[in-house]
Amino acid sequence: MSSCIAATANVPRHATTDWQLDIDRFRAILIIMAKWREQYDRTERWYDRFRTIDSGRAHDVSSDNYVDEIYAFFLNCYHLKDWIKNDTSLPDAVRSAVEHFIDSKRSLRLCADVCNGLKHLELKRDRSGEKPKFGRKQFDVGLGAGVPTTISVKCEITTETGTVDAFQLATEALESWKKFMIEYNLV
Repeated sequence: MSSCIAATANVPRHATTDWQLDIDRFRAILIIMAKWREQYDRTERWYDRFRTIDSGRAHDVSSDNYVDEIYAFFLNCYHLKDWIKNDTSLPDAVRSAVEHFIDSKRSLRLCADVCNGLKHLELKRDRSGEKPKFGRKQFDVGLGAGVPTTISVKCEITTETGTVDAFQLATEALESWKKFMIEYNLV
């Protein structure tokens, strides 16, 4: 989206030609449509960071930063719902369908509870019925002579029905959002 905006950015705003007015309208449409998409793209970027942490990356910051990035995925993933509900450029049918969609997907219900537990320190209202919370965190550090130190972080989410790998849950939640986007012709 930004490449489309950048391609038209060097056209003078004072131009009064018909094609300039069309470009200005197009630019306005892109900006309006970008509201929910901004959060979706942000969620994908947090997922990419999580994937890198899960599989292993250079260990170049404090270990707390890796956990923060994992938490940030779940916060952003669930709050995509709010961006969809509040984006008035989307049809009412899409905006009103998002809560039911979340309720229909275990991954998004767990994501909602994980997010709210992180946001409020303690989960007061349990959407999933499983009371998920972060459990064990495993840090694997790779050391070697002449090679950079690496780290991977694996997190578990404990629920009343068992333990869930946090990255697997993140993958399933993002896949659920992709299904929502396809179902409602947003992508």
